[in-house]
Amino acid sequence: MRAKNLADPNVSLGEQAWPDMNDISPTTAAECEQDRLEPILKANAERHGADVRFNTELMDFVQDAQGITARIRDQATQAEETVYASYLIIADGVNGNSREKIGVGRHGPGVLQHWMNVIFETDMEPVVNGQYFTAALLQDINGTLVPRDDSGRWSMSVQYFPDHGEGPEDFNDEHCLQLIRAGVGREDVKARIVDARKWEVAAYVADRFSEGRAFIIGDAAHVMPPTGGLGGNTGIHDAHNLAWKLASVINGSAGPRLLDTYDSERRPVAEHTLAQALSRLQAWFKDPNKKLPPAVKIVEDKNVIFGYVYPSGALINEKGFSTIEAFEDPRMPSGCPGSRAAHLVVERNGERLSTIDICNGHWVLFAGPSGGKWVEAARGLHLSSKLGLNCYQFGPDEDLQDIDNCWSSAYGVSEEGAILIRPDGFIAWRAHGASAQPKTNLQNVLALLTFQNS
Repeated sequence: MRAKNLADPNVSLGEQAWPDMNDISPTTAAECEQDRLEPILKANAERHGADVRFNTELMDFVQDAQGITARIRDQATQAEETVYASYLIIADGVNGNSREKIGVGRHGPGVLQHWMNVIFETDMEPVVNGQYFTAALLQDINGTLVPRDDSGRWSMSVQYFPDHGEGPEDFNDEHCLQLIRAGVGREDVKARIVDARKWEVAAYVADRFSEGRAFIIGDAAHVMPPTGGLGGNTGIHDAHNLAWKLASVINGSAGPRLLDTYDSERRPVAEHTLAQALSRLQAWFKDPNKKLPPAVKIVEDKNVIFGYVYPSGALINEKGFSTIEAFEDPRMPSGCPGSRAAHLVVERNGERLSTIDICNGHWVLFAGPSGGKWVEAARGLHLSSKLGLNCYQFGPDEDLQDIDNCWSSAYGVSEEGAILIRPDGFIAWRAHGASAQPKTNLQNVLALLTFQNS
């Protein structure tokens, strides 16, 4: 069995399956199947007041300056209902038509490959040379093998070529079993085929991610090959970026123009991330029909997932700064506006925690050991109170103790400086040092970032 760990293309299965991310995140990588995750998400959404309806079809919708009017239908009873909302989030996936209804096209190389997903049950253990693995690239059958959970259910994905006369109908139980045995290199493998379904590898990005009061996220906004697992991450990033902006506008703490930054921030990231997924596809799998576009240089997974940078949007760029690379190394954070705020281990009231957990959905101002005037100024602003801005100062006798003494280098500021972090954990602004008028400076910064004059 010749295989490569898909969690990191540079790590073989004889090494660890998930790279150690403890220095850039307070959590470790984990596996969770979709059928396990979705009930958790549903329950949490309902706890926060969401009305979740299954088997319900969006028939039509229109928008005007005041909001969205949508017509929905219960598929079981055929009863129709009109729903009114301030905004619409289009998340109807690859084959949805809501994007087209608002007049937004998409571009990209289109359908590139044809694959089959085979679900099977087996008594095999996901172990090679004594090491557990989470996903493997099987060069012998030009496919992948993934142990799905601890129930003995696995999935195999294999490519087929219609131009060579191959089709989904070829994948009967016997053929699937042969592929499984060829892939793992064992003729004695026992497996029961549960299901086999076709799917397409495609690549598209919407021409824009919003139109009026409608916003496009996830696979409706960008379709990516699964190589690298970047599509799902990118969709989650979309929602994370949009959610706090919608909340801010709806609760009146920001002007409507803040929502324009969703497209300007997320679409460039989606374009660059798609290019990374396509390059991995070309590196890992055969492309006999030469349909794939020219590959870009592959950057590490952690850089794509944790290190993407917003070149413009709800942030204040520094004079003379220009983003050269789409991704930075999160182990060497720049601290520049538009980048993700670095994970630091700090101590607060005798408890050790991450700066990421301190931010967690809030506007946060961090100031250095000699930057107390920034904190004092921020706490005296009405706009700070309106935003729910939380302020912390680093220092031996201050709010936060810097365990590894790396606050200044991680965020690129002096001990008199400060940094402002958005509710999604991205840096919106920073002051490298002290200011003669910190209150006026912060007032102007917060007004610009929240589009209070729009």
